[in-house]
Amino acid sequence: MKKLIIICEEHCRVFGDYLSQLISMDDDMDNCTVGTKDGEVAAQVWLEKEYLSNASHVSSDQYLLFIGHDKLIKEKSSHMRVVFSQFGMKYGWLGKQAVLCVEKVVSADMYGDFISFARGYQADVDALIEKKSAVKLLSEKALVPAKAALAVIQPVAEAALAVRQLTLNKKIEAQQYSCGVTKFYIDSLSEFLGI
Repeated sequence: MKKLIIICEEHCRVFGDYLSQLISMDDDMDNCTVGTKDGEVAAQVWLEKEYLSNASHVSSDQYLLFIGHDKLIKEKSSHMRVVFSQFGMKYGWLGKQAVLCVEKVVSADMYGDFISFARGYQADVDALIEKKSAVKLLSEKALVPAKAALAVIQPVAEAALAVRQLTLNKKIEAQQYSCGVTKFYIDSLSEFLGI
């Protein structure tokens, strides 16, 4: 049995747990392995602080997957071979260490293509943006009041729009991480673990 430690940034813990859950599923069918063969991989999920306090005890024989995009993870990935990079998602590995991250939130122009791609791995992905023009139209309507009132309303409307966009970006980034984890599990985990 292969053992995998999944090390996550604090805000990415949910995606480490998700990968661990995928690994633990009995999802293989007759003559068809989904992801890794059922029962061949045991996973643990650590936060970065747990990794840092145990790093001196972690052997180079141990399989590690880092999820996130902070300084530690960027350092770990600096020499890794990129296996997948699309729609702002990226993963790769070198030896027994791998990194999975979202480098940038997918743009509104590419969001429809991303959702189509993501649905190839997770059929139940909800589209958060139907059309770029719908988002643009909403922002224009928020800023259209009478010219005299515009000077007063515009900064408030722009601030509200910025907050809404930040919230939307976080939701899209979560979709990207979820898609990246599912793709890694289905297409690449067995190769990374050498099984």
